[in-house]
Amino acid sequence: MKKESINPDNVWKPEDYFNIYHSPGLPKVPPEKSGWEQAVKKGNWLFISGQTPTTPDGKTVATDMHAQLRQALQNTRNIVETVGGAMDDIVSIRYYFKAGYMEEGLAALRDLGGEYFQSPYPSTTCVEVVRVAWADHLLEVEAIAMLDA
Repeated sequence: MKKESINPDNVWKPEDYFNIYHSPGLPKVPPEKSGWEQAVKKGNWLFISGQTPTTPDGKTVATDMHAQLRQALQNTRNIVETVGGAMDDIVSIRYYFKAGYMEEGLAALRDLGGEYFQSPYPSTTCVEVVRVAWADHLLEVEAIAMLDA
């Protein structure tokens, strides 16, 4: 069984991330060489790469934790739904909060979690890290889903 790349149009493209760091005048990295997929599906398993608070046009949604968490979870939902799944199919989720933002992140998760998940909830891990993808990002969300056959 081969793995399948999942890169929906309503989630920011991974190759764009690498191209923003190029010096002016350097050629863009083609998608097939970016080394990054938004998700990978193998069988009934869907492994979702770290989702950031980035809109499909590549902009950070806002500077507050609630808006950033909502965007990252919406990106996660967009990916799961692209393959015919739902947020209830997520069995494990990890939240990476930028250092100094753990309490604010947990509060946002408490306030917004019910918009995306219901009991039984996915196994959940929250980690505080030095930095996530961009300096203005406060979090990143990574998930694993088990889809119906």
